[in-house]
Amino acid sequence: MKKINVLLLLMVLATNVYSQNTSEERATKITNEMSEVLSLNAEETSTVYEIQLKRFNEVNTVRSSYAQDPETKKAELKKVYNRLSGKLKSTLGKDKMKDWRTYKKK
Repeated sequence: MKKINVLLLLMVLATNVYSQNTSEERATKITNEMSEVLSLNAEETSTVYEIQLKRFNEVNTVRSSYAQDPETKKAELKKVYNRLSGKLKSTLGKDKMKDWRTYKKK
């Protein structure tokens, strides 16, 4: 019984470590893209990375917490994306966010 518990614990920890790496990689990728497209300075790039990393971690948490309840998951994810939009807009300004939306539409 102890072996099974230890095995389950290790599996959970391994999954968490893997998802964190994925979140960091995804945050880095989108931050680099935004930095290039919007010509962000170092301070803006750092702030955008932190915002994106927090977003991806929140999304992972919501998806795992509400896996059995798709309606609640959808509502919670919408809240995360709305917060993301507000944080990015306050950090980068309306003009850069407009440029980003234009770029993403292409």
